[in-house]
Amino acid sequence: MSKIDLSKLTQPTPEDRIKHRTQAGVKLSYVDARYCMDVLDDVVGPENWSDDYKEVKGLLMCGVSINVNGVKVTKWDTGTEANFEGEKSIVSDSFKRACVKWGIARDLYDTKKAGGNATPKPQGVPNAPGPQPVSPTAKQTEYILDFGKHSGKFISDVPLDYLKWFLNQKDNKKDEKKYNVFLSEYHKRKTND
Repeated sequence: MSKIDLSKLTQPTPEDRIKHRTQAGVKLSYVDARYCMDVLDDVVGPENWSDDYKEVKGLLMCGVSINVNGVKVTKWDTGTEANFEGEKSIVSDSFKRACVKWGIARDLYDTKKAGGNATPKPQGVPNAPGPQPVSPTAKQTEYILDFGKHSGKFISDVPLDYLKWFLNQKDNKKDEKKYNVFLSEYHKRKTND
């Protein structure tokens, strides 16, 4: 087997494979899961990669594994549900986000590129071999609820009335960190109204 050049995973995304949508008034650029599969097939070969799914604390996680010099290396991420495809979109989104950790379509996070997403493109060593480290997006570092009817959701996706309900519960201060996260999010949204 010939050596796999993982730096090819970070090649710029061809314009004809980039899709666009508007979310909350912001134009977002993205690729579909088939593009990621095509890149993996072309760069590492279909026999040298796989995807796996598991649930962790109520979140669907996708791991994309690549055989690197005979060793299986896996990078994991989670996704979010779209309004129009439900569970299928979580699978697809988690797969695409795990692929971004390998460098696929990471250039779409470049805010200088027309239609680039709000998340800054991670800065790595130029022309370094292999994938560069991924800086966490706001969603990747955001608090995820681990209880109640909104378990598994990012706090920014939880309705304001649920935040208010939680803050008014008598025993909610048992977990001071959780209480402060809810309070901060509540004040942030009330300020932006």
